[in-house]
Amino acid sequence: MASQEEQPDWLDLPSDLVTIIARRSRDAVTGLAAFRSVCRAWRAAAGPAPRLLLPRVRASHTAVFPLSRGWSLVVDTHDASCHVSHLATRATAALPKLNAVRDGPGSDVVRHVRYVHRNDLDTALCSNWIFPTYLDFTDYLRFALHLPPGAPAAVATGMTVMMYHKMHGHTGMLFCRPGDAAWTKVEKPRRIGYGYFDFAYHDGKVFGMDINGEMAVFDAATLGALQLVPRPPDMPNLSSKMYDSICSRKQELDYVHLVALPSKLVLVVARTTVKSSRPVALDLFELGSSPAPDGQLAWRKVAEAGNYELFVDRYHATFRENDGANGTRIYYVHDMKKVSTVAAYCYSMQENKLECVYRSPEDDGPPDCLTRPSWFVP
Repeated sequence: MASQEEQPDWLDLPSDLVTIIARRSRDAVTGLAAFRSVCRAWRAAAGPAPRLLLPRVRASHTAVFPLSRGWSLVVDTHDASCHVSHLATRATAALPKLNAVRDGPGSDVVRHVRYVHRNDLDTALCSNWIFPTYLDFTDYLRFALHLPPGAPAAVATGMTVMMYHKMHGHTGMLFCRPGDAAWTKVEKPRRIGYGYFDFAYHDGKVFGMDINGEMAVFDAATLGALQLVPRPPDMPNLSSKMYDSICSRKQELDYVHLVALPSKLVLVVARTTVKSSRPVALDLFELGSSPAPDGQLAWRKVAEAGNYELFVDRYHATFRENDGANGTRIYYVHDMKKVSTVAAYCYSMQENKLECVYRSPEDDGPPDCLTRPSWFVP
């Protein structure tokens, strides 16, 4: 039997070996968090870990929405002012108020959508719509962030932020850059419904997903519409958490999320039922040229997207590279407006395995919060 002195000291492993072990941890949230908690050397070898940010009971009017590469968008719900902030470096950059808009890139006229903060029992915020609570207001927000490839993570130069909120009505979406005086509207090629419930910036193009499943493609430089991509195949129950009320009569719901990867645009589909407390399945579609003679863009179902970890929640979607060669992993927040319990799942497409990494405690109803759980990815 080996003596105590002959036992290996796991804390003295070579740093390069520790890094390899960290990359193969069970998942990027609970597994990596447990690995990082062993000691300082292991924490340094693993690097920063993604985190699920849980909302706190409202103590101020500040709402924080994680974006990508360590950036978050911070909104003061009292007056709609906002800015972006980088957690690690504390860098900040001012953005226009959420209600300051101009009608297109050629317009110099800035107007302000009605936005009234109220502090009574029946109304929290009043715009073109009345929002009884702050959570009702933030439920209609969606963001996407674009940073130029190779740009330093903590520098806002070249940053583009995309946004939509129901108070902006039938416009498709809005975008701005740090220092702009207003958000610029991007109108829909077809004026149906409200704004896009999801959007992304990829390869010099901007993409906006409509509630009917069609996706508009715009030239990022001119904002001219290039194409309408048909809805993904085999998806009769396409849904959006932003427009839950429209889908309330359905028994099966397919929630979709656009994720812009370095070399491709993918669509994460969380298939759920109204009676299930967890997703029934998670599927992945990739955008590419169709086999038709016109070569137009179309969705096709794929087995995975490569070695990436995809993080999707109600407000935003992002990714990070999976250096452990474990294939594609999807981290999904399962939250419903009328259900107080929230859960987060990790799905390995390589192993076809779904694991719950967080479940909120049962309670009598949602707390008085500004936001819902969301992923922070350094």
